[in-house]
Formats: sequence, C-alpha cells, structure tokens
Amino acid sequence: MKFRNIASILIALALTFSNGCDSERLDQFVSFATAGSQYAQALHKVIADAGSAMIASDSATLLVIRKQAGGGDPNAVTQNDRLLETYLDNLQKIDTHASLLGSYFSAISNLTNGKAASNTATAATGLLDSINNFNPQIEKIAFAGKNIKDFVSPGTNLVVTHFEVKILDEQLHKAAPTIDQALALQEAAVTAIAEQMKAALGASLEVRESTDVIVPYVNGPPANWNSNRESFLRVKVTIDSVDHARTAISHLRLAFKQLLENPRTSIDLSTLLGEIGKMAGYASALESSVPSKPAK
Repeated sequence: MKFRNIASILIALALTFSNGCDSERLDQFVSFATAGSQYAQALHKVIADAGSAMIASDSATLLVIRKQAGGGDPNAVTQNDRLLETYLDNLQKIDTHASLLGSYFSAISNLTNGKAASNTATAATGLLDSINNFNPQIEKIAFAGKNIKDFVSPGTNLVVTHFEVKILDEQLHKAAPTIDQALALQEAAVTAIAEQMKAALGASLEVRESTDVIVPYVNGPPANWNSNRESFLRVKVTIDSVDHARTAISHLRLAFKQLLENPRTSIDLSTLLGEIGKMAGYASALESSVPSKPAK
C-alpha cells in the first residue's frame, strides 16, 4: 500500500509538471502568434515605402539622364514604367502573402484554450490552404535577376512535439511544413528586397543628398525643395526599415521552430518585438517629419 501511495504521488507530480509546462508553452505560443500578426501589419508600411523609394530613385535617375542628354526620351520612361509596374506587383504579392500568414497566426491563437468552435479550426485550415497555394508564386518572384527561392536558407524538417490541446496539435502537425516554408519565403523575399534596394539606391544616396537637398538649400531653396528632401529621406529610411524587417522575420521563423519542436523551450520574443517596433517606428518617425498640409 505504501508503494502504491508513493507511485500515485509521483504520477500526480508528473502530471502537474507536464500541465504546467504545456500551459507555459501555450502562453508563449499565443505571444508568438500575436508577434506574427504584428509583423504582417508592420510589413505593410515597409512594402509601401519600398515601392515609393524605387519610384523616387528611378524618377531622379531619369531626370539626371535627361539633363545630361539635353532632352528627354519618352521610350526610356515607358520602359522604366513597365519595369516598375512589375516590381510593384511583386511587392504586392509578398505583402498579400504576409497578410495571409498574419491572419493564420491570429486564427491558431484562438485554438490554444481547447474551447474553440469547429468553424475556427476550419477557418485556420482554409487560410493554410491559401498559403500553401500561394507559396509557389512567391518562389518564382524575381528581384535583380534572381528568384526568391534562390535566397531561401536551407532548413530541416520540423518535428512537432505533442500539444495537450488536441485541436491545436492536429492543426500544427498538418500546418508545420507549409508555414515553415512560408516563413522561409518571407525571409528570403525581404532579403532580396533589401539587397536590390541597397544595390540600386545605396550608391546614389550620397549624391542625391548633395544635389537634391544640400546644394539647393545653400543656393536658395527652389519651390520643389521640400518634396525633393522628402523623397530622399523616404529612400534612406526605407533601407533601414527593410533591414529591421529582415531581422524580425528571421527571429519569427526561429521562434516557430523552437515552439513546435521543444515543449520546454523558453523563447525570447524581446528581440523580435523590438525589430517589429523599429519597422513601424521608422515609418512613424518619417511621417511625423512631413509637414502637415494647411487646413482649407
């Protein structure tokens, strides 16, 4: 009888420890899912600014060429417009892909308490199917002559350890490969955007600041000086925000892997949330620097 009592106590302690670990893991998963949704929201502005930066840089380049040639070539404008339209379309696809991921993370965070209705799991599965269908499109997107899949860092197959919440466990066992691939593609896409922007814009930023901002200011600011300065600042700030987006998505993918594979993991979301905050913070700082229009 004594040994039975000891065995019962040990089993009870083990169950208590197990439930405590799983409860902490589920809390971390909710925090992770919230961070994933915040990443998608912050990326909207980064993507919009990336498009604006490339347009501004291309326009400045065309004006320099026109000045050097002593006249404008309409064919050059048309050709560059087509290239920019493709670039903007690719950015939109990446943004839509991130939005699907954000919606999926919101959906699965509702599965952690075990009381979710069946339609919640059905909604999550529908989003998962959309992401799975979208992943191949993202792979084929090209920046500077390289497909996004060329930027994907190799990974290993995820092994999902058991979650006590059955509905969440079933969803993650099904979703893990697709979501990991989607996160890898987001990481590769942001890396590709950053590399192209730095190659296309970095060399010209110093020249543009001198020719478009500093020299005109010293000589007597022309009527378009404010807009030229804003254009320059948007390009510079966008490069910074893309760098933070790259760090954020890298940490997001790592956290997903850790949460799925290790039931006793303790992930540090502070760096991830910090980078997401900087993604949004740069955009907010830039917007606040633009003079408001006078009321009519």
